[in-house]
Order: sequence, then structure tokens, then C-alpha cells
Amino acid sequence: MKQNVYRSLVAVHCQEGSALLITLLIMTLLTSLAVEFAYEVYVDTSALSNWSNAQRSALIASSGQTLGASSIRDIEKSGYSYKAETILPVQKDFGDNTRLEIEIEDENSKFNINSIINPNGTTNESALSSLKKLLESLNIDMSAADLIADWIDPDHEPRLRDSEYRAKNTQLWSIDELLSVPGIENKTIKKTLPYLTVHSDGMININTAPLPVIVSMKDLNETLARRIIAYRETTPFEQWYDVQKVSGMETIGRQLGGKIKVKSSCFRITSRATVNNITRIIESVMDTSLKVLFWREI
Repeated sequence: MKQNVYRSLVAVHCQEGSALLITLLIMTLLTSLAVEFAYEVYVDTSALSNWSNAQRSALIASSGQTLGASSIRDIEKSGYSYKAETILPVQKDFGDNTRLEIEIEDENSKFNINSIINPNGTTNESALSSLKKLLESLNIDMSAADLIADWIDPDHEPRLRDSEYRAKNTQLWSIDELLSVPGIENKTIKKTLPYLTVHSDGMININTAPLPVIVSMKDLNETLARRIIAYRETTPFEQWYDVQKVSGMETIGRQLGGKIKVKSSCFRITSRATVNNITRIIESVMDTSLKVLFWREI
């Protein structure tokens, strides 16, 4: 009799233990489902918020391009250009977590790397020599100029060993394409990018060109280039031939006709919009008629 009672009590306790275990399992599953549901809601909400912020930042960046274009119109009305880079002050208040930055760069202040190869496919020896001078002024191996020339020119005759390997054999559409040229290191490209373009008409704005670009021109050296920069800081050149007023440029200045200008016709606009840490960047290159020569959204 006692054994039966004992067995019954054990059975009851086992059933209660099983029920408790099942209850705990159910609670664990429900908790897991609740946590997963909350996480999915959080992810979906965050994704929606990020998408909304991305759309808003893209629209604001596009507006920045419009503001930049307006500034280019103002530059067109002036007699000459005198700034190689302009940061536009943005007056509109977009809110605490929204920011818009607009930068305008003068492409005519840079050396057009496509100019080293003529439209008919022959080498522009004068321009190639200028590119080598520019590289030399930056303490970069001048052989990089030959690598670039072989990458652009339409023939298959290498100037250097393997310099025609997988060459594009046509002009560059973006300066970033230099990253594809075999034999040119990234640090070289990073060092030269501020001084190179592929979009200008090939003429250099003597009012805005930096030292290495001025030095690259025929018969100019660093001493003369520094004199030009010092002169224009107080008296910007109103006509290209005014460069002859710089000491030492009386004869050389006459030889620069058709190679230099004082009013730029091509500009790069970079508008960078950030909304709640989501950033969109739009880069464009426009001429003064606002014709878009290049457009990229990042």
C-alpha cells in the first residue's frame, strides 16, 4: 500500500516537472519569437529610415549641383577667373542633422592629360614633354608619362616594356581611369590628381594654375612660376599677354599665346549632402554654357 502511494506521488511530481519544463520551453520560444519580431521591426524601421535619408540626401545633393551651376553663370559674367577652388556658402537651413557642402574646381587650372595624344592619334610631343615636367616637379618618375601615352594612343607600339598591355587605346573619359594603367602606383596617382584633368579645352588659366602646372609649360621653370603666382596675387591677369609684365617673362610670355587664358570655361562641381549620417555625393563637370561633360553619383 505504501509503495503504491509513493509511486503515485512520484508520478504526480514527474507530471508537474514535465509541465514546468514544457511551460519553460514555451516561454523560451515565445520570448525568442518576441525578440526576433522586435529585431525584424527594428531592422525594417532602420532600413526604411536609411532609405528615406538616402533619398533626401540625394535630392539635396542634386540641389547643390543647381546652386553650383548658378555660380558658374556668375563666373561667366566676370572678365577673368582668379580662384582655382571655391567653397560655396550654403545659406539654407536644412535642419540639425542635415548638411550640404558645395565645392567648385577650375578644370582649366589643371593639365589636360588627353592632350598628349592628338585627335588623329599622333603624339603631341610638346604636351608629352609638359607632362614629364609636371611629374618631375612632383618628384615622380617621368616614365609614367610614357605609360599613360601608350595607354591612350591608338597604336600598339610600346614606348616602354609591356606599356601596351591591355591598353585602352583611346582618350580617357575620367581621370580615375589612371588607376587602370599598369605600372603606375596608387601613390603616384594620388599625388598627381589635383593637377590633372581630362575635360578642359587644353588651355591653362594663368590666373588659377598651381605651381606644378605652370612649371610644366615650355621654357618655364620654378623661379618664373613663382614670380607669376606672386604677381597675380596682387594684380590678376586681365589678358593672356599681361603675363609678359612679369619679370623674366618678356619673351617667353609671347610664346604662350594659344596655350594660356585668363578666364576659365570648364568647372567641376562636387555637392556632398549628409542626412543623419547618410551621405550622397554628386560630381559633375560643366562648361560655362552649363553643358554637362561628366556626371557621377556616389
